Amino acid sequence: MSAQAATALLADKRGLVLGVSSQDSVGFHAAEQLRSHGAEVAVSLRPSRSAFMSELAAAGYAPVELEASDEASIARAVQQLGQRFGRLDFLVHTLVHVPEGALARPVTALSASELGDAMEIGVRSLLVAARYAKPWLEKSTTPRIVTLLSGGADFAMPSYHVVGMVKAALSAAVRYLAAELGPAGILCNAVNFSMLETDAARRVIGVERTAQTRQHLAKRAMTHTPVAYADVTRAIAFLVSPLCSNLTGETVLVDGGFSKSYF
Repeated sequence: MSAQAATALLADKRGLVLGVSSQDSVGFHAAEQLRSHGAEVAVSLRPSRSAFMSELAAAGYAPVELEASDEASIARAVQQLGQRFGRLDFLVHTLVHVPEGALARPVTALSASELGDAMEIGVRSLLVAARYAKPWLEKSTTPRIVTLLSGGADFAMPSYHVVGMVKAALSAAVRYLAAELGPAGILCNAVNFSMLETDAARRVIGVERTAQTRQHLAKRAMTHTPVAYADVTRAIAFLVSPLCSNLTGETVLVDGGFSKSYF
């Protein structure tokens, strides 16, 4: 694809990426990719990230404060952007929450609040955002919703239990959203991808284990190549673009063929 064609892929498209925590987050890289294809991109950050918000505003993004555990905050942010853009062509959900210290304890030791908070931010925030975004998405000729999964949604992974359960629930939520919003023309899909060296990964399982896991995944992948941010964000760009048509309730696997390789 030529540079000109790539830039035109999302020309005149406007949307929101939920959950841009740092420059090493999938959300930030997704926003960068979508904007490189011509989209006007708004990004959401927690109120505590005010310094990064100023940095994003200076870079030409439309940052909004959003607290994912607060429904009123989500409603306010979506309404603000809908009025600013006049419509929403896409909503990309990258929010996840790992309770402090939870992954170091057995899954049976999870408290009700730890599991509840993780599900609230990792799953229900998508449903809430979709509810408030629906009137604005319906103004688009190509309305799209995309969220992010991981291998932990399908397989048991060390030091990942609560996140894996959240991602499995999120996978089901995408299918039910697709069924509910399909008649309105809103396509809902997910991208499931191998581990990236994100701030979250390094914080949750450590720098060394993150690097070791990526090496193992690459060795077992059909391509023998570690998954890069661009591999994931290009899949997101396709799913929010007009090229994606009558495809909904699906999960696109970006793992170099790892999950399809027996040995």
